[in-house]
Amino acid sequence: MDHSQIRVEPVIQELHIPAGLAGPVELTMDVRCFLVPHTEGLLLIDTGLNGKADAIGAALDRVGAAWSDITDVVLTHWHPDHVGGLGEVVERSPSAAVWAGEADVSQIPSAVPLRPLVEGGRVRDIQIVPTPGHTAGHIGLLHDDGMLFVGDAVGTAGGVMSRPPEQFTADAARAEESLLRLSLLEPDRMLFSHGPEIPDPVGELRRLLAVNEG
Repeated sequence: MDHSQIRVEPVIQELHIPAGLAGPVELTMDVRCFLVPHTEGLLLIDTGLNGKADAIGAALDRVGAAWSDITDVVLTHWHPDHVGGLGEVVERSPSAAVWAGEADVSQIPSAVPLRPLVEGGRVRDIQIVPTPGHTAGHIGLLHDDGMLFVGDAVGTAGGVMSRPPEQFTADAARAEESLLRLSLLEPDRMLFSHGPEIPDPVGELRRLLAVNEG
């Protein structure tokens, strides 16, 4: 496969967080899943919110694929905006293998067995990068093409990179160590679960880390 031609299809859903949970006012943010092609079909990164499977179906239509083309589902972590749609996805893609970071497996309700992922693991063209902190089993996904799917390790809004709200992060110190690890990978692109891509993501991440050190 010519990896330079890989087209990742985002699946964008909308999440509403009530006032008081993440701040004094209601927060609306996007939730992004990704369809990633490989030689035998498609890999789905995260399943998004419960009741939003039609958004994944629409993305499959856009790339000329079917639910049966999904061979693997990889979950970046257990939070419900990332795994809430798992039941619907499994119903539509019953032969897909479902993967998650080892320390998060027990937190994810699933009608099918979850396959644990650890340091050095791979799924198709993707290397697993443990990034604990946001959750104990949070993982990043480094594609052989140089794309890094960061999950909720960091996000963007208005062209600015930022950490997730601290009340949703289990261990802030480990999360910071994970951000440093991601910056050292020097990926060509970063794809975020919350927010669009931005120019020079590695430089922006290093600036974010430097501000915290200061």
